[in-house]
Amino acid sequence: MTKLYFVRHGRTEWNLQNRFQGKDGDSPLLIEGIEGAKAVGEALKEIPFGQIYASPQKRAHDTALYILEAHQSSPVLSLEDGLKELGFGQIEGQEFKKAEALHPEQFHNLRHQPEKYHPVSFGGETYTALIERTTAVVKKAINQHPNADLLFVAHGVTILATIQTLLGEKLENLRKRGTLSNTSISILTYENEQFSLELWNGTAHLED
Repeated sequence: MTKLYFVRHGRTEWNLQNRFQGKDGDSPLLIEGIEGAKAVGEALKEIPFGQIYASPQKRAHDTALYILEAHQSSPVLSLEDGLKELGFGQIEGQEFKKAEALHPEQFHNLRHQPEKYHPVSFGGETYTALIERTTAVVKKAINQHPNADLLFVAHGVTILATIQTLLGEKLENLRKRGTLSNTSISILTYENEQFSLELWNGTAHLED
């Protein structure tokens, strides 16, 4: 049996400012984001990961490095473009309120009706395109490290869409479990070619 651990990056300046932060935008981790990443490291330090995979975007890469600082066996860290966040095109860095005023229908669909989200008007990325690249990374990792526990450090929408898809959920149901907190831990098990959910948006390690 393989366990797949998914960690959302630490909280950033744009998270605090309610700005879109996709695959072409980035901002530094806040102090609380760094502390959260270190707490994840402490919580997972004894898990014998076969490898760690992270988005190359700085907020996720830095989170992975803080996690690694605490890890006892220092697993290899691989940066994967396929784990980048959903691309938001021309609204990267915009405040949510401004983007909603400019694109109200697609802002609604992004959060509530993923199957109707068509961001062509601002050059964004579809959920389908995101899912294709993220699930490819996960499946390749499983094939390369059979029966090994694996850690993926990425982004909120990336992890949400990936987990739900691997569990067999349809596009319209991607957000039915809600969003993921910064530096939360979610866990899937993989056995007999089937995925099952063990933990969703775990934050107990942040409460100590």
